[in-house]
Amino acid sequence: MTIAELGIIAAANGLPLTDAQLEKLSKYAELLCAKNQVVNLISRKDEENILSKHILHSLSLAFANVAKTEIPINANVFDLGTGGGLPGIPIKIARPDISITLCDSIAKKIVAVQEMATVLELENCQVITARAELLATNKQHRHKYDVVVTRAVAPLEELLRWSHGLLRQGGVLLSLKGGDLTNEIAQARNFKLAKPIEVAPLSLNGYDEFLKEEKKIVRVSMV
Repeated sequence: MTIAELGIIAAANGLPLTDAQLEKLSKYAELLCAKNQVVNLISRKDEENILSKHILHSLSLAFANVAKTEIPINANVFDLGTGGGLPGIPIKIARPDISITLCDSIAKKIVAVQEMATVLELENCQVITARAELLATNKQHRHKYDVVVTRAVAPLEELLRWSHGLLRQGGVLLSLKGGDLTNEIAQARNFKLAKPIEVAPLSLNGYDEFLKEEKKIVRVSMV
């Protein structure tokens, strides 16, 4: 996939990107590959397909036709278990109006993410090393976020428990996952402080690889 092809797919799914945004996404892909030689941020086998497997995958959370409701204008977003800045950095580049907090418990990953965010000149972007379940008890973070985004960080029941303390009432957890989620969702339904769990195949206009790979998006609103 080229950066131009990524732009075409994004536009076809309700997220038009400017040339400057595409250039910044391309720069992020270069930085991520470079940092991955030093810190394990993504699978080495994915480096050649970084635009599709990581950046487009992350951006799909901001596609109106995928996430059902767009991330609100000027939303306060929390990236839980950001790793190498995914999905948060691509979403922030595509949606500069939002404020975002990129969080991971592994310090060396957060050092790399902070360096990339600085090079990319991302504004209203906070980068922190912490465990999400502990942040949920911190008054600076408790119930401060409109949306929590995450990619296959932990079982859904744990994601719900951690996110509940971070999200405002009515806030939304958007999680990218893959494979058979039957047992995981059955266990997650034990969590009583959330509305019904919505699971949908990750179907994009103009790109069907995520369907072939059985990628899914999970959406849960908090009560």
